[in-house]
Amino acid sequence: MKRMAAILLALTLFAGQTCALAEATWTFNVPLTELQSDHALLVNREHMLDATFKPADLVKVNVKSASSSKVELREVAALALEQMFADAAAVTEYTYHVDAGDGTTKEKQFSSSAGLRLLLKSGFRSYGTQKTTYNNYLARNGGKDDGISSPPGASEHQTGLACDVLSVDYNANNQYMNESFYQTPEAQWMEENCYTYGFIMRYPKDKVDITGVPYEPWHMRYVGREIAGYIKTTGQSLEEFTEAWQASLEAFKAAGGDTDAQLLLESTRQGQGLESTVLDVYGDDGDAEISLAF
Repeated sequence: MKRMAAILLALTLFAGQTCALAEATWTFNVPLTELQSDHALLVNREHMLDATFKPADLVKVNVKSASSSKVELREVAALALEQMFADAAAVTEYTYHVDAGDGTTKEKQFSSSAGLRLLLKSGFRSYGTQKTTYNNYLARNGGKDDGISSPPGASEHQTGLACDVLSVDYNANNQYMNESFYQTPEAQWMEENCYTYGFIMRYPKDKVDITGVPYEPWHMRYVGREIAGYIKTTGQSLEEFTEAWQASLEAFKAAGGDTDAQLLLESTRQGQGLESTVLDVYGDDGDAEISLAF
């Protein structure tokens, strides 16, 4: 009954706005509900979090981690990450690429009954912890801020939606995280499939000039499956995506669109946007095919 009442209310509301909506239709391929959710939050040096910001729904992530200390994420991100770890462990064969030494790459085959072994390096960091992390990095780096460590307030880790994920073997053989992690099957599998769990690779190699952060193949950011699917399909950074949807929102409102009415309409039906699925079908490159649909 409540759902029927909501539907009738939405229809009544929209009946009185026929003319406006005839010209103002929400056409962006992600629902406004998703775009205005807190997991769509953009955090960088231009969009900083307050020192008091701390998510209320942090939970311990129940996966293998690099430290005995508790690693926390927001609940929605923690559950998605746990599923990604479990699915990775079920991948016993995977084709990936490594540097050939002559400027090209060559295929390599991963095969192990243990599957891909992911390792959680870090999750939520408070403003205070990030301040310490940032200052320690500057001390090691001769006082130079090269973008690798974010100042307090500019770190996505404070949102509780970002995490650093390595492989067990890489962590055991490397003192520091660097681009070489991408030469592992785990890194390439995550880049290919993380969007199906609602994550994006936040700092891609070809977007450094936009993100202002060097390439980090280990840094995963939860944005939800619909936003992640859209970003995967368009190849945008989170900065570009945010600029695009905010421009669409302004155009929608300028044409007479009512955001409250749009949100109410979306609440009465299933979410639209990209649904993405990794199929049990493999292409010539040995990688799983992807199904994308609106």
